[in-house]
Amino acid sequence: MSAPVSMALEWVADPDPRWDADRARVFETVPDVVFPGLHRNDGERLAGAWWAVVSDGRPVGYGWLDDVWGDGEILLAVHADVRGTGAGSFALARLESEASTRGLNYVMNVVRESHPDKDSVTAWFTAHGFGPAQDGRLRKRVGGRDIGGLEDGSPAAGPAPLPDGARQARYEAERDRVAGRPTRAVTSEPGTDPRGPGAEESGGYVDPEQHRY
Repeated sequence: MSAPVSMALEWVADPDPRWDADRARVFETVPDVVFPGLHRNDGERLAGAWWAVVSDGRPVGYGWLDDVWGDGEILLAVHADVRGTGAGSFALARLESEASTRGLNYVMNVVRESHPDKDSVTAWFTAHGFGPAQDGRLRKRVGGRDIGGLEDGSPAAGPAPLPDGARQARYEAERDRVAGRPTRAVTSEPGTDPRGPGAEESGGYVDPEQHRY
């Protein structure tokens, strides 16, 4: 089905994010290598903050954000039928706004080497003001200019600082989870932390690698 050139889109918060048929429908149009281990059980609770990109009352994409020591790992995915209509840019702009309201410093995204459209996705992020960070991710200062255009010595210039000691270990563990590496099984017991979309998942297509645009 051909997508319209422009769409009326809504950004709808999901206060109790769980894996469902709408998410399965959208994410199944994303190559498996983008979100390894993404498959979930119906009703499974998802970590992080989620929003749906809705057109004509139906989700056509999703945005995800998780705080990582003052920064926001983001993921966005839109259904194949609406790629190229601006739905991805719509979701990205809303995620940046959500990060701003939380007082976060940067929004981060991972485009994996295995991504089938790595170059074009990276170029898309770059066109939206993202630049490379020291740890290999793409980042953009919340509310700021393209990282490549910041003056030397400004707070957002240079490599992103990483926490040390125990904080470094937690940071790396969270980054691995968001980047798509396996983590422990999800439980619904009090005090446990349910995983986000891909056990795994990340930042993306943009995927968080989808992050797909």
